[in-house]
Amino acid sequence: MNSSSLLFLLMVFLSPFISLSSSDWVVAWAGMEIGMIGVFPLILGYFSSSSKEASMKYFLIQSLASSLMLVGGILFFSFFFYKSLFLFLMGLSLKIGFFPGQFWVPSLMNSLSWSSNFLILGPLKIAPLGFLSLIMISSYMVDLILALGVMSALIGSILGVNQSSVRGMLGASSISHSGWMLVSMVYGFLWGYFMSYFIVLMFSLYSLFSMNNLFSSMNLFSMSGLPTFMMFMAKFKVLYYLILSNKYIMIIFLVFSSVISLTFYLKYFYLYLLNTKKNSTVAIAIFSLYNLMGIMMLLLV
Repeated sequence: MNSSSLLFLLMVFLSPFISLSSSDWVVAWAGMEIGMIGVFPLILGYFSSSSKEASMKYFLIQSLASSLMLVGGILFFSFFFYKSLFLFLMGLSLKIGFFPGQFWVPSLMNSLSWSSNFLILGPLKIAPLGFLSLIMISSYMVDLILALGVMSALIGSILGVNQSSVRGMLGASSISHSGWMLVSMVYGFLWGYFMSYFIVLMFSLYSLFSMNNLFSSMNLFSMSGLPTFMMFMAKFKVLYYLILSNKYIMIIFLVFSSVISLTFYLKYFYLYLLNTKKNSTVAIAIFSLYNLMGIMMLLLV
């Protein structure tokens, strides 16, 4: 990796800190755009296996989302025009990829490299998620965000069943996990859930990139949220808060979405496991660590 690629990578990882530490909306929005600008040279240059058509599609969608967020944010934060929150929310939906702006995620992930998938599904979500927490100013907006979260979890799980490639499956999985993040945002566990998803996603994409089939199968299985993986504890924490709030109907829908998601996680788990040609002690060690971390977190709850 040359110096220019390191500079663009630094822009991607520093942009959330600029956005979330700023007290001015325009500066916060500009910080988010620094990350988007930094990722395109990486996709088109260093990560040359990515499709240029997919990169242009991502640029157009993100530009539209950024425009909606800029206009909606100025109207709300500067002029207190509350109806602009729906415009702002639509921009965030396209930016992150949750319902109703989730349509671009699976098809785009199919055309990008593993490294590009990691940047788009990981660090570029941090700033928009932080902005989303700013608009929960009324019970109506809270209920709307919860409804969008449940719909995202269900639609992401259904889309994942119809995917024929692991990249598309990870895109659909991102939609489903984004729905869980929206629900966790309302109850104060957003960043705990995001960090669990981020760590598991990083290990999964690295194992797929290195073509370690055993390691890939274990990591993909850990994303399902079964006990005693890290994602199980994250989902369990969200369900625990929902039980305390008597949101039983919402619990049923979220658990149902996880059961549907389990079908395609198991499909790719068996696919990579059966193609394993040799044992990997590192993969087995990290798989065991996932279980131990889940057990340790369960004891702390």
